[in-house]
Amino acid sequence: MENVLLIGSGGREHAIAKALVKDQNIHLYAAISFKNPGIIRLAQSFVSTESDSNSIVNFAKEKNIDYCVVGPEKPLEDGIVDKLCLSGFQCASPSQAAAKIETDKAFMRDLLDRHNIPGQISHLVTSSLDDAKTFCKKLDWKVVIKPIGLTSGKGVKVWGDHFQSSKEVQNYIEEILSKGLSGHHKVVIEELLEGQEFTIQFFTDGINMIPSPAVQDHKRVYDDDLGPNTGGMGAYTDNNGILPFLLKDEYDFACNIAHKVIDALHKEGTSYKGGLYGQFMLTSDGIKVIEFNARFGDPEAINIFSLLQSNFSAICRAIIQSNLTQDIVQFSPLASVVRYITPIGYGVCPEDNKQVSIDEEGISQTDSSLIFSSCNLINDQDYRNTIISTSRSRILAICALGQDITTAQKITDEALRYIKGEVYYRKDIATPQLIDKRVQSMKNLRK
Repeated sequence: MENVLLIGSGGREHAIAKALVKDQNIHLYAAISFKNPGIIRLAQSFVSTESDSNSIVNFAKEKNIDYCVVGPEKPLEDGIVDKLCLSGFQCASPSQAAAKIETDKAFMRDLLDRHNIPGQISHLVTSSLDDAKTFCKKLDWKVVIKPIGLTSGKGVKVWGDHFQSSKEVQNYIEEILSKGLSGHHKVVIEELLEGQEFTIQFFTDGINMIPSPAVQDHKRVYDDDLGPNTGGMGAYTDNNGILPFLLKDEYDFACNIAHKVIDALHKEGTSYKGGLYGQFMLTSDGIKVIEFNARFGDPEAINIFSLLQSNFSAICRAIIQSNLTQDIVQFSPLASVVRYITPIGYGVCPEDNKQVSIDEEGISQTDSSLIFSSCNLINDQDYRNTIISTSRSRILAICALGQDITTAQKITDEALRYIKGEVYYRKDIATPQLIDKRVQSMKNLRK
């Protein structure tokens, strides 16, 4: 038996936990900030923190942990992997230095420049308001403004969504520079791209990289891609691993960009081990890099781990031992659809502490799987009436596989009937109508 420590409490971490315990030789332990019902059921025991490194290290010693996997970005930024490694524990996740690819947006852009990596976009990193204004004027104020560091997904603001005037752009830049949002008195300003976003996630041991199928998330809170951006309302993959609007050459080009990033880090003395999330934009001018994250996405991880045929524990060991090969990372040739369920008002003013009733047996009979996210378990003595309380964030996800996207989408529709309470979800995630709209928009851009 191997003892594995998983750090993190959300839907991504529940998906990782399920993948780990498919190996019957794994005893799972967890470091969690709230009692995710799915993780608690799978873990032998847990410690109630994701941020107290001393408590996590002591827990790892107590449970004789063989290796660790970190889900969210904040512990990576805080150096939990480095502290665990110093205490003698191996990790299938990136170090604090490697995680800068996400935790320092200026570092990521500079890395692309230093190594002449394709996919770079017009951008400026500055602490000067005057320089920022000059750059924005050149782009007619159609820009994306980002604080340098982590902001829990709430720091990035975009022309047309958050800004309607040059004055609003200037005000936000001033706020970042004066207050030092995310801990830096600097700002990243990027050109606003037009096209279709997609994600490819990778397993890497620092040299070798294996890509997953491409995923497209639905960021907007309301149907038809309306309303504010969220953490992600759902996502889909296609049965060939390539999205309907994407060409195989374009997928390969994006994978090549990510490989060059890992090579660049290696050349600079930083070995990146673990999961890497590459977010790209397909534009009329080809593939562009939006960002890299030092972990798997959420909901995108749910898609990928539902499709993973391989033994994830074997992948983790290969990452740690730097002998990752394609033959130990295999995905099902199926489509997947993930749909998140949230509290009423999510994305604007969410209501928490509401009870939700879930018929888990009913959901399983639809050939869907249930992923718990930001919720707390109240009662699960009868799996036909599991009761949870909501948080202010996403609470549950339904995932289904199918021969094609439409089949998987219809299965999630059926499964959602077994969830009762004051909840909200998008009805158009991965529908043919929405996908056709995105395919057509890309056709128009290609012209």
